[in-house]
Amino acid sequence: HYNFIKDYNMNPHYLAVATIAVSTLGFSACTSHHQASEEQLTDTNATVVASQDSHSAHHPKWSYEGSTGAEYWGDVEGARTCKTGKQQSPINITKVTASSAAKPVMDYAKSTDIQIHDNGHTVVYTPTTKNNAIILDNERYVLKQFHYHTPSEHQFGSQNYPGEVHFVHANSEGNLAVVGVMLKIGEANDMLRVLLNGTEITTQNDNDYTASNIDLSSLAPVMSTFYHYSGSLTTPPCSERVQWYVSKQPLTLTSDQFKIMSDLYEGNNRPIQPQGSRKVEQLSN
Repeated sequence: HYNFIKDYNMNPHYLAVATIAVSTLGFSACTSHHQASEEQLTDTNATVVASQDSHSAHHPKWSYEGSTGAEYWGDVEGARTCKTGKQQSPINITKVTASSAAKPVMDYAKSTDIQIHDNGHTVVYTPTTKNNAIILDNERYVLKQFHYHTPSEHQFGSQNYPGEVHFVHANSEGNLAVVGVMLKIGEANDMLRVLLNGTEITTQNDNDYTASNIDLSSLAPVMSTFYHYSGSLTTPPCSERVQWYVSKQPLTLTSDQFKIMSDLYEGNNRPIQPQGSRKVEQLSN
C-alpha cells in the first residue's frame, strides 16, 4: 500500500473531479460478483431513477438531515442494509494498491437526448437511448441515468470535492455499474451548460424537460487512472457488492455553473463509511 498522492490542485475545502463506476461485474481479481434481483433493481430504480412526484410535492421517506437523515436510513422499509452492511459507500480514499486489472472503457455517444427530472433528493438525467455504455471485461453496461451530489460523497485524503456525478449502468443480466465523476471549479463545460439550462427550466416549471443532442462523451474525458473497490449504493436501499471505479481525472465547470447545482441541492452527500478490510486498487493500464 502507499499513501494517496494529492498531485492535482486542491483548496482547503474541496478537491477536484473524480469518476466513480459501480460495476457488479468487477475485475478478475474481484471474487464478489453481484447480480441484482428483480426486487433489488426495483428498489434501485425507485431511488436512482425518478419518482413521478414533483420536487415541491415530494415527501421522501429518507433525507440527508434530521429524523430521516443518513443515520436513520436503516429504519426505512427495505433499507436495513444501510445500517447492517459491512461494505458501504462512500469511503475516504487514503491508501491504494497497484493492480494490473483492466480499467473500464467509456463508450458514450456524441448526441443523446436527456430527460431531466428533480426527484427530491437530486436531479436525475436519463438518456432516451441505449447507445451510451461502459465496457467491463468485454461486457457492455448501458447507461441508465446520472445524477449529482454536493459536496462529493467520496473523499481523497479526508477532503471533499465540490461535487460528484454518478453515472449508473447495468448489463443485460441486471448487474450494476456506476461511474461517478468529481466536479472541480475551473473552465466552463459547454455540455454541462446545456444540461444546467434544462435543469433550471425543469425546476422553475416543476416539470420534466428534455435536452437534445447532448455529447455525453464530453462529460467522460479520457481517464487514465481509476480507484476500484467493492461497496454499495450510497442511497437507500444501500445494496452491497457494487463495484466502484473512482477516476482520478476531474471534470471542470465554472463557479456559476456549479452554483446552479448547489442552489438546488447542497449537502445531499452520505457521510463517509468505514472501509474495514476492503482494499482499494489503482488501475492505470
